[in-house]
Amino acid sequence: MRYFQHFRFPRFLRFWAIVCLTILTVGTPTLVSSCTNNQSGAIESAASPASTAIRISPTPTSSTRAIAANPPSSDDVLWQGEFTTDWEDDWQLKEEGAWGEENIAIRQDADYGRVMRVRYPAGSASPSVSRESNVALGGAQFYAELGIEPQTALHLSYDLRFSDDFDFVKGGKLPGLYGGNGNSGGNIPDGSDGFSTRFMWRRDGDGEVYAYLPDSDRHGTSIGRGAWQFTPGTWHHLEQEVVLNRPSASDGSIKVWFDDELVLEEDGLLFRTVDRLKLNGLFFSTFFGGGDPSWATPEDVYVDFANFAVESVE
Repeated sequence: MRYFQHFRFPRFLRFWAIVCLTILTVGTPTLVSSCTNNQSGAIESAASPASTAIRISPTPTSSTRAIAANPPSSDDVLWQGEFTTDWEDDWQLKEEGAWGEENIAIRQDADYGRVMRVRYPAGSASPSVSRESNVALGGAQFYAELGIEPQTALHLSYDLRFSDDFDFVKGGKLPGLYGGNGNSGGNIPDGSDGFSTRFMWRRDGDGEVYAYLPDSDRHGTSIGRGAWQFTPGTWHHLEQEVVLNRPSASDGSIKVWFDDELVLEEDGLLFRTVDRLKLNGLFFSTFFGGGDPSWATPEDVYVDFANFAVESVE
């Protein structure tokens, strides 16, 4: 029973389940028949998620979400991350750039089963703050290749929950996608060596994409700051879709869904200048900061992560 309560079905199943439930609630016999007879899961005449969101409210509540139209089929799922005893091998973690293992714990959650909890000790911020101020190292980081082939477009999704007492302070990093070297830490890409598209939380829980791109200036580029907002003590579902540009044009894009609602769509982006540079996997990177103690957390806090998945994009 718990498996069915807390397993997150692929988006195409969630979409059709909610649509059919809504139609049954409203009571439209013809459309009900259409839903119950759709054995293949095909979605006919659906709009792109970039342009349309369908808000379904069979019973208006504060937790009702907007479901993006035209979700992918199960064939689009390239990788799903589970926290088994050998999860590091299953995720194909790279040794280079990894730190903070002491802050990671796999634990049993009453709602989600096995989740990853990442600690941020009081006074901790970025690794540079830890080194320069002789304070505890908070958060963790690693690159995961996931056993997938390099891609020109990927869709990442996962769930996260900030601890009840989480103080967002000035901001901090959250996992995203990467290509090549997965540039970060002030290492601005040159168009041929790499890029990264981590998320960030900002003051008061404002969200954004924090991307390292060839046209970034000194640090990462802030995209869509405040387009959504995190709430401590609440599970959120976060999705990021990255489509790389053609090497000869600035026509890449990033889309973000927050709790199943399309909240950000940014076009005209430059990720690369060479065709060989592609998306390689997950850049799991989370810490407070920022590069000075003013970003540090005042208390011991944590974030729980669950339900990681990567899907192809047509």
